[in-house]
Amino acid sequence: MGQTITVPTKTIEEILSRLDRLTREIKAIKTKLFEEEPPYGSDEWWKWSNEKAIEDYKKGRYTVYENAESLIRDLHKGK
Repeated sequence: MGQTITVPTKTIEEILSRLDRLTREIKAIKTKLFEEEPPYGSDEWWKWSNEKAIEDYKKGRYTVYENAESLIRDLHKGK
């Protein structure tokens, strides 16, 4: 059963690109799934929590509110 098929180079490159992206996404998901949070309130937890907060801030994962009303509105939305 020595059947051979011909696939255009562009198609192979697209497949490899998608596989690379999927590999990175899976790695990120696995990192989050297996990340262990230290016991709440412990010194290790505070260090871990601060590092996560700094990482979030550096990556722009925060919201700036102009006033308390807009903050309260978002809190009621479940944001």
